[in-house]
Amino acid sequence: MKEKKIKLIETGMKLFAEKGYHMTSVEAIAEGAGVSKGAFYLHFQSKKDFIVTAFRHYHQEITARVESVQKQNLAPRDSFAKQIEVVTKYIYRYKDFLMMHLYQNISIGENTDVFMKQMNAENFHWLRQNLNRIYGDKMAPYYPDMIIQLEGLISGYFKWIIIDDIHIERNQLGPYIVRRMDDIVSGLLEREETPLVTPDDIPEPYREEVPVSTILTAMKDKIDTLGLTPEKVRELEDVIGIMFTETGKDHPQKPVIQGLLVHFQRIPEFEQECQEMARLLHIQLLD
Repeated sequence: MKEKKIKLIETGMKLFAEKGYHMTSVEAIAEGAGVSKGAFYLHFQSKKDFIVTAFRHYHQEITARVESVQKQNLAPRDSFAKQIEVVTKYIYRYKDFLMMHLYQNISIGENTDVFMKQMNAENFHWLRQNLNRIYGDKMAPYYPDMIIQLEGLISGYFKWIIIDDIHIERNQLGPYIVRRMDDIVSGLLEREETPLVTPDDIPEPYREEVPVSTILTAMKDKIDTLGLTPEKVRELEDVIGIMFTETGKDHPQKPVIQGLLVHFQRIPEFEQECQEMARLLHIQLLD
């Protein structure tokens, strides 16, 4: 993402936290970022488009940090604890903005509702993936219940951090939550509990894997974060557009998609997305 665009987002989020979304004008955001009002509209269509882009930017930022931890050679428990740590640091850094979002009625359109649903589904799969790495298939019947309890633990602590301003050491929350999950697992196995929520009870959006369209949207968002030349950005965005069209067909041509993915395979930051696309579409990545 271009430096000026990031500057506008950071300035706007700070002003929203201080004055509120509805009391902050486009002019104030532009002035705070040291650009003209016209320059603001070069990057964003409206204030609603601005905050949607901001949500996507911060979501992409925290996702990249979590992915960075996942790529480290850590034991599953240590990796999950570290992932929670980077999210906790993010919460502390932007808690004023998050509090503003909790307390103000911001209507930012249907597209954002879809985005929020995608984030919820991604969060479910993130937790499911980490639980599976730690506990394996033996706990699979309990994963829905464990995810519900894990979400409650994490969101409960984050609520106290954001709203009640409590202080928790950033590097302690992750290991603490992982130990609590160990306690839950021990109790479930010792008592031979019957699951309250079975895998068949999982809502459809969570039961499905993250769709190809979501991965392509994330790839498109990531393009702007890599500092590429304008020509390269346009090239990759055009490729994304073609992949959206091709993968949306009833019978997408796999050789076409393989060839298009080569453009992203050459960029290390897209390694995980390329592998996930190949897995979902049952294709081999070209060398």
